[in-house]
Parts: sequence; structure tokens; C-alpha cells
Amino acid sequence: MSDAVWRQWRRPPRDVEGPLGAYVIFDGAMSTYLHQMGVPIGTPVEQLNLTSPDLVARVHRRYIESGCTVVQTNTFMGNRVALERHGLAVDVQTLNRRGVEIARSAARDEASVYGTMGPAMGGYRYGALLQDEERDMLARVYAEQAEALVSAGIDGLLLETFPDLEEALVAVAAVRPILGDLPLVVNLSPEEIGVTRDGVPLGEAFRRLQAAGADVVGLNCRLGPYGILRSYEQAGVQGDALYAAVPNAGILQRSEGDEIAYTGDTADFSRLMLRIAQLGVRWLGGCCGTTPEYIRTLRDALMRADREPHGSVQVEPHAASRPMAVTADGGTYHDGISVVEIAKEKKAIVVELDPPKHLSIARFLEGAEALARAGADLITMADNSLGSVRVSNMALASLLKQRGIEPLVHVTCRDRNLIGQQSHLMGLAVLGIRNVLLVTGDPSRYGELPGATSVYDVSSMDLTKMVRRLNEGIGFSGQPLKQPSRFVIGTAFNPHVHNFRKAVERLRRKVEAGADFVMTQPVFDPELMTAIAEATRDLGVPVFVGIMPLTSARNAEFLHHQVPGIRLSEQALRRMQEAAPEEAPAVGEAIARELVEVAIRHFPGIYLVTPFLRYEMTVRLTEYARSLEAARVFRPRGLA
Repeated sequence: MSDAVWRQWRRPPRDVEGPLGAYVIFDGAMSTYLHQMGVPIGTPVEQLNLTSPDLVARVHRRYIESGCTVVQTNTFMGNRVALERHGLAVDVQTLNRRGVEIARSAARDEASVYGTMGPAMGGYRYGALLQDEERDMLARVYAEQAEALVSAGIDGLLLETFPDLEEALVAVAAVRPILGDLPLVVNLSPEEIGVTRDGVPLGEAFRRLQAAGADVVGLNCRLGPYGILRSYEQAGVQGDALYAAVPNAGILQRSEGDEIAYTGDTADFSRLMLRIAQLGVRWLGGCCGTTPEYIRTLRDALMRADREPHGSVQVEPHAASRPMAVTADGGTYHDGISVVEIAKEKKAIVVELDPPKHLSIARFLEGAEALARAGADLITMADNSLGSVRVSNMALASLLKQRGIEPLVHVTCRDRNLIGQQSHLMGLAVLGIRNVLLVTGDPSRYGELPGATSVYDVSSMDLTKMVRRLNEGIGFSGQPLKQPSRFVIGTAFNPHVHNFRKAVERLRRKVEAGADFVMTQPVFDPELMTAIAEATRDLGVPVFVGIMPLTSARNAEFLHHQVPGIRLSEQALRRMQEAAPEEAPAVGEAIARELVEVAIRHFPGIYLVTPFLRYEMTVRLTEYARSLEAARVFRPRGLA
């Protein structure tokens, strides 16, 4: 590449000249360095622009004195979304302009000043495809912050730590018109080597950012110097394009004193950064965990560098560039049966059996086998419903498959972080468990362990998108899986809401996100069943309406008043209250039979919920539904 092409810009950055050519050297970490100086972890450091400007200026000066040629403003999370997330009633314009003023004063014409902007949603949203309203919101957020930085007199703009190419492109489109001829640097921050979190190979991601208007593209933060070196060795550098590398000090860890620390040291950091420079990367600096000493040793290494790389790190080609073959039996597992395909051939009957709260599973297995004999197509199991601890539904699903019974497993957003969630889903795939129902999950405070943490890393809609990506062979972090999963993705629908139309609109968005079928909460009103059928007629996926036999007046009242998402009709509630205790189960079953008659006319299948493992009730309802189907007393319909 021709050296220092940036010197032709209207406002070129300051740089230094070394044996390999010219370099632009960014500063190091702001937030983690401030923590080392005594600022409590968790403090929104951007607020210090207003409350402790001298402290921020001191950090800038230390980096400049250590040899950086570009200092970044303390505005990484200075956008409206991030400030509101921290509950800060701070004016975006004031905070960002003050950040530029502090950096400019500290630079004293010894370094260029680049405004810094981070992702507004990147660390809090997983799953591909932003909604149109999210794109519009993000564009406004990024434009607002960029306008403040540009009006305060920055020399260039740095968009950094974007895990997803999609959000980075939204940001570039928003800020490029505002910058005019000021330079724009865009650093992605993948979670896996060679690929963005939304599954785009780095070479392609760089090209798309350059086409969108980025002057410099690169990598920063998470992967550390070793991971960024491997990424560049894999992706390569092209022609006269400009590339950046701004890694963390190393890999984040907890020290023996339970303090946050990073692996590696200044010597190892500078050694690896030199190898990155030898590949043709000219814009270099440090991210989290780095200090002025890191920048000093980096500059010293560049000033005495050799031109030839000392060996390379061997990597395999990105999996996305290789065809992913799946064998007839799914590779390492045997595929299950799709509930969607079943519903195309006949009325699908899905029956729920709750996993037990104890280690005796004999009655559960007896019930599952009895239901299968009665004609149930799938046995579905909740995921610690109502926040109560139960036997793992994955374990029970595996036992059912061994008995030739097809499981449908609920997966809640409540109990697992994203690491555990993907691991759990990969385990289901390996076991050949295809049918899953993705649900938010009742908060743990409602269960028997109210002190347990409700995780909720993502919503059920985002999880739907992420599981769809697993079906494309891409993990949550963008890592290739070598072969795709084959999940059939279900989503839940609660019709017992004040605004039924709004609930249906949200359901449509879930289907657009990738849901293959819908299961409703139990419905006790025939008219509501008909309304659901009409509202979802053109949804394009099968809807299985929920039916639950009641066992007593107390059971009916508890469901109606205490269980989220369930409402009884006045008639059903009154019938149960008027029934004698010994007759109540039969009355509850009679109500359910009437609902089955309605449901089987309007829907491609039904979802029976077994109360208290009393599977005899749902066995009889399953047999009744099959008898109706055999007698053809319903009017055949397509997808609900």
C-alpha cells in the first residue's frame, strides 16, 4: 500500500514515522484506566466531563505524553440511549461538546482529537435484523451525538466496539453526511475470530463499511491483540485501504482478589501489535485494560520495527466460506418430527405434561406413554413454569425420544444467560430435539426461590431471531457451527389482554422474526377461540389453541386470578363454582370437551394442558379429539 495516504486529507491526523512507514497511534483505555485511578466500577465515566473535567484531562495528558498521536474524547457512551439507560438527565449536546473541549485543551496541538461514539444497542441486543422503527431511532441517536461532536471542532470521528455490522452500517449512514470531509474510522468488535456477531465474514464487513463511507476500518476491544492478529491474518488487508487495530490489553479475567484484570502485559501487547503492523495495519492503539505504559511500549516497538513478520498464526478458512454438509441423519443426531409437517397431514395434538418437582419420574413417563397411545403427536414440557424448580425438560425429552415419543421443549429467557442458552440449544440439537417453544418465562420472584436471578438477556422475539440463526449454522456470537441446527420454532400467544389487536400485531412480528408455529395460552371462551382464528387466519403458520381441563373451583379461581396470561370466561368460572367438589373434575372435563369441538373446527391442531399430572383427563380429551377427526365432524380449514 502507498504509505500515509491520510496525509492528503484536508485535516490529516498527526502521525509518527518508523522503519515500516507512518503510523497513527491512538491513546488507550479511558474507562478502565479511570477505575484504576479510583473511579468506582459502574460509574458512567462520560458524566465526569461535567463533574470532574480535570480528572479526564489528566488521563488525556498521560496518553499524549506516552506517545499517542490521536486522543479520543470521553464520549463513548455519550448517546441519548446510553445516558437514559443509566438514568442520567444530562444534555447530550452539553456532555459531548464538553468532552471535545477537555480533549482539545489537553492536546495542546500535540495530538489530533477524534470524537468517539459507541453502539447504542450493540451490547444489549442480540439477533440479526433491526426493526425499521429501531433503525430510525438509532439513526436519530447517532446523528444527534455526531452533530454535537462536529460542532465542537473534532478532527475526525471514531465509531468503535460495534459487534454487529448491521448497527455499524446504520451509524455510518447517519453520521457520514454530518462529517463532510472529516475522516471516519469504524472499528468492529467481534466476539469470534474472523466473523461479526451477526455472521458476516470480516473481509466482507470491511468492504461494506468502506462502500458506505468509512475512511478507515478495523477491529477493537474484545478479541485482544492475539485474536485481532489472527483475524487480520485470515481476512488480509487490501490495496490502499486503511486498517486499524485497537485491542484490549488481553482477555478479561478476575484476579485472586476478585478484581477485574486482563491477561498479558505491555511487552506481549507490543510484540503482537508489531506483528499486526507488519501485515499493513497502520492505525494502532489500545482499548480496555491498556494504560499509558502500553501506548509507550507500542510506540517504542514501532520505532525499532523490522519490516518482515516473524511467523504467523495459522487459522482455518472461515467456515462460512466452506459448504456445510448435513448427513441424512442430521450429522451427529437423529432428526425429530416437525409439528408443522404433522399439522399439514392431520389435526396435530400437542399435550403438555409438567416435569415433576421431585426425582420420581415414573408417573410422568407413564402419562407420556398413555398419551402417545391415545393419539398425542407430541408431549410438550414447560421450562420451570411459574419459576418453580422442576426436573430438566431436556433430560425428560431425551428419555421420551428413547421411548419413541416426540418431545416439544419450552425454552425460557429467564434462567440462562446467552452462554448457557446457546449451550442448552446446541444440546437439544445434538439430541435430535427439533420442536421448541421460545417463551419469556415468569419472573423468578413468583416462584419458590424468589431470591433467584431472572436473567432475561434477550426477549423471546430476539431469541427467536437467534435460534433462526442457529438454523443457518451461525452461533449467537457469529461463530460458525459447521452444520445448521434444524429447530422448528414455536412462539407463545396470550389472547387474554386488554388490547387484542396489539397482541396480534406483536404476534405477527414474532412470525416475521422466524416463528414456525404458535401455541396459545389456555382459552376458556368459544367466542374468543373464534376471534383468534379470524385474527390469525392469514398468519401463514399453524396456530395450536390451548385447552386446559379444570379440576375444582379453587383451581379455576387460582388460574383466573393468580396465573399470568390466563383468564376464564364468566360461564366457565361459574360452572366450576357451582359444581359439587366431587363432580368438579367431570364438569371441568366437559367444558374442555366443548372447547375441543370448537377448536378442532377452526385450527390445524390443539394444545392440551394436563393439570397436576392428572394425565387421565388429557388422555380422554385426546381420544375424543381423535374421534371427532375420524368422524369428520369439523369443517377442514387451512392454516389458522
